[in-house]
Amino acid sequence: MGEGLKCYVCNRENNTGIVVLNEYICGSCEKEMLYIETDQLKYELFKKKIKEIWKKGLQVS
Repeated sequence: MGEGLKCYVCNRENNTGIVVLNEYICGSCEKEMLYIETDQLKYELFKKKIKEIWKKGLQVS
């Protein structure tokens, strides 16, 4: 535990990803988001998580 940042999408901890509006997204999720087809179920999860990040970001400003 405590080995890295916790991914907002998958909850895994590592240090190879991006930060979007103060929320960390791991490299694995980031890469999967880039290539996922819109008809896949996981696409809806990614869409939901990104919306949550934006809503939280808008509340801070």
